[in-house]
Amino acid sequence: MRKVILFALLGLASAAQASPMSQSDIEQLVQKLQALHQSEPSIEANFREERHTTLLKDPLVSQGKVWFTLPDKVRREVSGSRPSTTIIDGNKMSIYYPSFQQLEVYDLAKKPMLRDSLQAIAAGLNFQKVTSYYNIEGTKEGSGYRLVLTPKTTSMRRLLKSVDLTIDQNLTPTEVQVQDAKGEKILVNYSNVHRGSVPDSTFQFTPPAGTTVTTPLGS
Repeated sequence: MRKVILFALLGLASAAQASPMSQSDIEQLVQKLQALHQSEPSIEANFREERHTTLLKDPLVSQGKVWFTLPDKVRREVSGSRPSTTIIDGNKMSIYYPSFQQLEVYDLAKKPMLRDSLQAIAAGLNFQKVTSYYNIEGTKEGSGYRLVLTPKTTSMRRLLKSVDLTIDQNLTPTEVQVQDAKGEKILVNYSNVHRGSVPDSTFQFTPPAGTTVTTPLGS
């Protein structure tokens, strides 16, 4: 569950025309990203995700749409044969599985470890606290950028090995590759990315009648 915001938020670029960025260049880019996210905190996009695991020969593929408003609002809808809707709104995370008419609800305020992990993951998107959680290396690739984030803290290294973030010349995320501590990889490509206001109602969810509501981590 801690990887939910991670799926919706980060990226990886190609190696064509890559040139290393200095620490000063990286700091300036982070400052530009911080300013952009303050002025335009909302975004929506289509996504295609591949999850590579050590247990399966072929990757698990899913696709759908994601909306987010920084710092802590996310909606992620997965279509296809295994549909789901995940919503994070502040300290509440809900995951709805329509095939099973089941809604899982997580109170992040009562689970500090889960909340802190999600905040660290979100820092890789909004960049307000990114240097508190990650070491950053970067390359200029064509007209875009690739940033490689590696966790600073022991607790984060238990979850993640690295995050490769690719952004285009407009500082828009285009692709993400995440490698977790177990060596499994997640690759997400974004398309039809649009910045603009996202209504607060997007991050609200009322389950259909007959839905079973559970709290897997306790009330």
